[in-house]
Amino acid sequence: MSLNKRLILLLLPVILLGYGVSTYLVYQYQKSNVIELEQAKLEQRMYQLQGIFKEEASTVDSLMALFLEGGYLSNFLQSTSSSYRDIALSQSLTLLTTQAQLNRNPRVSFALFSGDGEELFYFERSSDPFATISDEQNQMSMQMIKNRVSTDWRLFNDTSPSTVIRGRLLDKLALVPFKGRDVKDSIQLSFAVRMDMFSDYLESLKQSYQATIEWESRPTLFVNELGYSIRLSPSQFLTLKPNDSVLAKPLSQLSLQLTAIALFLAVFTFGLLVTLISRFITAPIGELDKELTQVMNYQKDNISLSANKSEIGQLSKKFHNLFEQLQSNLKKTHEMAITDTLTALPNRFRFYEYSRHVLAKANQENALVSLVYIDLDNFKFVNDKLGHEAGDDLLCFLAQDLQRLIEPILKQRGGCMASRLSGDEFAIVLTHATVKEVDDLAKSVVALFEGGYESDQYYFPVSASMGIASFPKDGKTLKELIANADMAMYNAKRSGKNCYSYYSVNIAAGARRTKMIEDALKMIDCDEEFFLVYMPYTDADDHIKGFEVLIRWNSPELGVIHPDEFIPIAEQTGSYAKIDRWVFETAFKSLPKVRRIFGEECILSINISAAELSHHSVLQHLDELKSQYQIDDKSIELELTETFSYVQTGSVFDVLNGLQNSGFSIAIDDFGVGYTPLLHMIDYPVNKVKLDKVLTERITDSQYAKLLPPLIQLCHLQDIVVTAEGIEDTFQLQCLKEAGCDFFQGFWLSKPMPLEELEDWYHVYRNKTPD
Repeated sequence: MSLNKRLILLLLPVILLGYGVSTYLVYQYQKSNVIELEQAKLEQRMYQLQGIFKEEASTVDSLMALFLEGGYLSNFLQSTSSSYRDIALSQSLTLLTTQAQLNRNPRVSFALFSGDGEELFYFERSSDPFATISDEQNQMSMQMIKNRVSTDWRLFNDTSPSTVIRGRLLDKLALVPFKGRDVKDSIQLSFAVRMDMFSDYLESLKQSYQATIEWESRPTLFVNELGYSIRLSPSQFLTLKPNDSVLAKPLSQLSLQLTAIALFLAVFTFGLLVTLISRFITAPIGELDKELTQVMNYQKDNISLSANKSEIGQLSKKFHNLFEQLQSNLKKTHEMAITDTLTALPNRFRFYEYSRHVLAKANQENALVSLVYIDLDNFKFVNDKLGHEAGDDLLCFLAQDLQRLIEPILKQRGGCMASRLSGDEFAIVLTHATVKEVDDLAKSVVALFEGGYESDQYYFPVSASMGIASFPKDGKTLKELIANADMAMYNAKRSGKNCYSYYSVNIAAGARRTKMIEDALKMIDCDEEFFLVYMPYTDADDHIKGFEVLIRWNSPELGVIHPDEFIPIAEQTGSYAKIDRWVFETAFKSLPKVRRIFGEECILSINISAAELSHHSVLQHLDELKSQYQIDDKSIELELTETFSYVQTGSVFDVLNGLQNSGFSIAIDDFGVGYTPLLHMIDYPVNKVKLDKVLTERITDSQYAKLLPPLIQLCHLQDIVVTAEGIEDTFQLQCLKEAGCDFFQGFWLSKPMPLEELEDWYHVYRNKTPD
């Protein structure tokens, strides 16, 4: 979506919303004003109505006052009853109403009653010649006589039009307000005026406002709505409530006007903003975007320098400078992307890139290309014991040596590159004509590690294992060459390390066998395929003191597989835990039978996978087995290899201490073949060391026999007993006894045997061994 379209989508809703909210607020404000204006108009008209009422209502008071002051009543009462008297009073009343300026000829009536309620005279100024006294006027007169009310004023609003009546009750003789007891001595007179103007104006208001009229005893208070109350008498209020539709029209007109104005302003504002933003912002940005796109698509080297001094112009200048800098840094960045940051050798990406190019060229020219895959042996030992700084130092020095080795090849004919793939893995790609060239290069690398490897600051007890795969014999793609060189490298490791191995069919077969063993271990039923053998050892008096428990595997598909072959694979693939658990449980079950034959002091020595020692769960599992099979303390001895243990963390020692505290003895197997100094064994929470058979053979030789007693004594000083493994003859046995060795084990005594053969073997052994 273009910037202009986004601008429209962003601005239009905001402007419409802004003007909409503003219009709504203005409408609410003006609505109050409209209501206030209409209320003011209503109040004004109601005041006019009240004025008309007061004007018309005052007529009755004027007539009553003029009538009494003019002596018309006294003349009437003093005259004898006759038609002449009535006519004279009628003429007087006609003249009186004229004097009262009733120019609009309202209907006026006059009634005179005796104290006993007899109608004495009635006069009405109207066009009706047959008019009679109204019920309201008659009713009011009778109530005044009955209640002896001297004066009264009433508004009757239930008539049409409304009527105002003023009444007086006078003493018949004195013509003063009546205060006597006998109403027969009184006379009652009343004037009634019909409120034509008031009623007409009220009706016009009612129709104009479509209002409802209410006569109430108290005024109504109106808040935020139209309506008004006026007072017509002390006890009567007139309330006018207009219909809601009265305000609808002005409010609708107001709404339409405000909406039209808001829409006009919104459209005008939107158009103005879009024009200004497009001219001064989006157009320059669009131009800048166009140039940036051209630069990114390699259509231009850089954007044009802008002379504009605005922020966008400054941004354009910064992009111009940035691209100049990027161009200068591009080569450096590419170089860093293909170079290993630690060793400065080409990295894995560069290795793949170069190798594919070399293989494509070799395929066209029928040339030979070999891949030398290098992996350092015991590099983890360096990191763990000397630190990662020393490990980095080793890698950097090795990178320099590899570069130095290939330098003559590069000068002579090229076609060679050394690279670091990851960690302690290196690779050399070599284009060559003869196999001897690859062989010479591999020997040169091996020579770097003769007697270990040394840098300016460290001596490293490491070596290198190398695998070599060649194009096209060992693979026609880089993927195949890497896989086959890797297999050859692992074969070199198994062959003794610090050597190189060429890929071959046999190596591939070995890799396939390894894979088959891995797959078989995943699905194995331990009870069906594994079994244990027991190898005895004696003390200095030739008494059987215990047995080393060893595992054997007879696979239905693969046949007999030696532990040296499948145990490392099990440790690498994570299958060792299942195997160790089976070995422990089976051995614990067999201990009672072994002790029944060889005595209650006989113990079992069980190898524990070194990888298990980093997990505290092994301690819990062995404690549970010990409790389940009711094994006494010191009845089980756990053997672990020396070389692995020295590179472990503190968690391994926590597990070993926990095992000792739980009643297990700890022995170091294959002692004397690792890199760890002999005195380091004082750090171990162990009870026994087992001299490796290679060490046993070496130190029982006459040339080194003098080293044997100090070695054994050194162990005894640490309260560690010593077992010699791999004893082949009685000469070695005698040497070891004389040196103070504690226990003895080897083929001189017996080969490992199944549990079922132990009793028969022991009978034979006892018969040929003197007590």
